[in-house]
Amino acid sequence: MASPLAAILLAGGAGRRLGAGCPKALVPLAGRPLVRWSAEALAGTPGLSRLIVVYPAGSPERVWRDALAGLAVPCEWAEGGPRRRDSVAAGLRLAGDGTVLVHDAARPLVTVPLVERVARAAERAGAAVPAVPVPDALVRERDGRVEAEIERGRLRAVQTPQGFDAPLLRRCHDAAPGDWDAPDDGAVVRRCGHEVALVPGDPENLKITWPADLARAEAILAARGGGPGSERAGIGWDVHPIAEGRPFRLAGVTVDPSRGPAGHSDGDPLAHAVADALLGAAALGDVGELFPDDDPACAGMAGDELLRRTVRHLAGAGWRPVQVDAVLVLDRPKRAPARDRIRQALAAALGLAPEAVSVKAKRTEGLGALAGGAGVACHALARIAPARPAPPAADAAGGEEGRAPRAGDPA
Repeated sequence: MASPLAAILLAGGAGRRLGAGCPKALVPLAGRPLVRWSAEALAGTPGLSRLIVVYPAGSPERVWRDALAGLAVPCEWAEGGPRRRDSVAAGLRLAGDGTVLVHDAARPLVTVPLVERVARAAERAGAAVPAVPVPDALVRERDGRVEAEIERGRLRAVQTPQGFDAPLLRRCHDAAPGDWDAPDDGAVVRRCGHEVALVPGDPENLKITWPADLARAEAILAARGGGPGSERAGIGWDVHPIAEGRPFRLAGVTVDPSRGPAGHSDGDPLAHAVADALLGAAALGDVGELFPDDDPACAGMAGDELLRRTVRHLAGAGWRPVQVDAVLVLDRPKRAPARDRIRQALAAALGLAPEAVSVKAKRTEGLGALAGGAGVACHALARIAPARPAPPAADAAGGEEGRAPRAGDPA
């Protein structure tokens, strides 16, 4: 992409037809909110530098921050309006110039190749939308009867993301009649007299509207290897020099009160390696990103607390730990007397049964920089699986707690 690329992710649908009792974009799909699936595809698109999330008016921003924590592209936030047009306008105010994509969070199966196709076409033509042929026979109805058959050969079903030159889209939104509830942004641009290019869409890029759509989407994800029951694995590694006057802790258990790993936090190599493995499995970055060493709040943080926060971070992205296996490399202190306590503490911090956690130790045999107790390292393997969270609490629904949807709320 020669021009800057931004994306507006519309997450304002009320989800009434799903009967979820929360914004549609927060409804779980394979253990993760719909909005998370869409956001990861957008954030994973090469060249995309800005991701603007437009959430329902009155919904707490923190709910959306939790749902989208750890993406490859930092999110910007805008409160939506009563109509789709209003929400797009709110996102456009932050989007800058260049090419902008507009995507509905209700289409969670969007893929990076589709996003790239639309972005390239929009950069060339100024406006581009993806579309697929209509497979069904079509008729026009009148008074409960077939009035006429419709030739479907040239008909297309339009999808998102849709791509535009950002200044063009702003001008067209400003020029559109104020009372017009436009079906999509391609229609807004066409009404201004600008041609809109068609890009081959994806038949799997379905829009979630009814409960049956969730079942279809889960089946598609399962076929892709990302559906319910699919697990991921990650590896982690950590190393610290040993310093006098510092406690040596493993998963929060003190094994030596006066000689331990140096570090900004408590230097717990077991906790750090396991946290890295969990974050890696979920593709949520690493310990240094989540707990930076220039953040005073992380100074001296205990390893078991770091693990608990990591587990909460995973849960916000729809994942849970399943199993952990770790190997410590150290010459001293000997870990054996505290073996069971360390294993129990690690399991407790992760919310796992002790049977799902293994901690082993190996000596250096006099080789390398760690020999003779000069340092300690830890290697960890973690398995995670999709969580199945309940729909978010009432305060995520927008406005007052538990308010009924208002007229004009997006579907």
